[in-house]
Amino acid sequence: MKKVFLTGSTGIMGLEAVKRFAEHPDEIELYALARPGKKNEDKLAPYADKINIVWGDLTDFDLLTASMEDMDYVCHVGALLPPLADDFGAEATMRTNYGSTLAMLRGIKKFHQEEKTHFVYIGTVEEVGHRSPPMHWGRIGDPLQPPVYCYYALSKIASERAVAESGLKYWASVRQSFQNPSNPIAAEYPIIGMQPDDNCSEHIDCESSGNLMVEIVRNAPDEFWGNAYNLGGGEGFRFTNYDFIKALHGDFRKDFDPKWIATRNYHGHFFMDSDKLQELVPYRLKTPQQFLKDELMHQIKLIKAKGGPRLTPEQNKEQKKEILLKKGGTLYYLEQGDEEAIKVYYGSRELYEQIPESWDDIPVYVPDPNPTVMDHGYDETKPVSELGLEDMQKAAQFRGGKCLSESMNKGEMFLPLRWQCALGHEFEAKPNTILKLGHWCPECLTGEWDYFTQAKVNPYFAQGWDYLHSKEEPYTVKMECDAKAIEKLFEE
Repeated sequence: MKKVFLTGSTGIMGLEAVKRFAEHPDEIELYALARPGKKNEDKLAPYADKINIVWGDLTDFDLLTASMEDMDYVCHVGALLPPLADDFGAEATMRTNYGSTLAMLRGIKKFHQEEKTHFVYIGTVEEVGHRSPPMHWGRIGDPLQPPVYCYYALSKIASERAVAESGLKYWASVRQSFQNPSNPIAAEYPIIGMQPDDNCSEHIDCESSGNLMVEIVRNAPDEFWGNAYNLGGGEGFRFTNYDFIKALHGDFRKDFDPKWIATRNYHGHFFMDSDKLQELVPYRLKTPQQFLKDELMHQIKLIKAKGGPRLTPEQNKEQKKEILLKKGGTLYYLEQGDEEAIKVYYGSRELYEQIPESWDDIPVYVPDPNPTVMDHGYDETKPVSELGLEDMQKAAQFRGGKCLSESMNKGEMFLPLRWQCALGHEFEAKPNTILKLGHWCPECLTGEWDYFTQAKVNPYFAQGWDYLHSKEEPYTVKMECDAKAIEKLFEE
């Protein structure tokens, strides 16, 4: 009998995992963390006789630490996500998401289970940040550039790094993509104006996401552990924002004027490597056709549940405008004259003014099917067993820094080395975390977002930045909370 601790058990992905875990009561003893309340009690009631419900939340660090005792698996699905993360603020988002990860890792070490407990962390495609065409393809190991203002992505990067550097024998990070159905409340938030119509993304259904958790616990091979993966549906699940909405509703452009939509600082790309996860742990449940059919039926149900008369196209567009005028919306920032936010979402006031007034002057983007591959700064044709100190030095140089360690056993990717970034920060990290997962200097992701400076001194980082931002006005944005603030809560 495998003991499994699941967070986020009443969320969209987590509840699907609960359903499937409950199908194996003789094989899996599930402990599902859930916030107390009638709504969550009702969600879990159908499975209550087959699972153990742990009432609490992700900010109860002592509970999370204690809950690790004797656990064979941890599936850390739960998180405070946008748009609710924006309502709760930076500190609450970082505390909930990063703090919960640190609390569980603390518990695993407290009970000396570093070689027993298998830790599955659910990250996000948002860790990589905005990847506009023509850089709309990506893979694990690409530079991490969390969107400015996005503490959710910031917390996910810090958490993934903590897991990868934890010293656990068995760990994996799975970066979730555009999961459907998405949270229906998002349609009422200014986030609707943040995704350009040419934004590329690879979708996945929540049933398959939940199934992945069960299949990892039941069937993951040894080679699955110690890596990060992109979670997506594969070739038939890749859409531009324009094409996805057209497949379900109609023309995205009828609901917005061109100048209402941000042109950068979002997230999403097509995955070059999502089939790798499917090959290791088969989990996909739907064809592209079934996926779209189910998503359409879900959205029809939401419309019916709302009731009331159907909006005319003009009313629908006016409703979208009202949402974007709310705090945090593109029209709000423009109306307020918030030059910092205008730079973040459009590049500059000048670039904003250059956006055509009519969609007729903006061609619909047709994605290039041929991936543009980013350089990871070392010879990727080499077997891992042959990677040594010279390869680490080359990778560090491509990142504008240095590998300060003077020796390394070839192929030893999980023993920490000393590094220095271009700005002089020194840090310790495992070669696997740097070369294979795309992490670099943790200090450069604290205090402020200053991607212009990093791109000037870090060619690896610049690959994901300069092509879109070369004509922008330089800017920095102060962080309201960062990883160091949360780490202080766990200092002995």
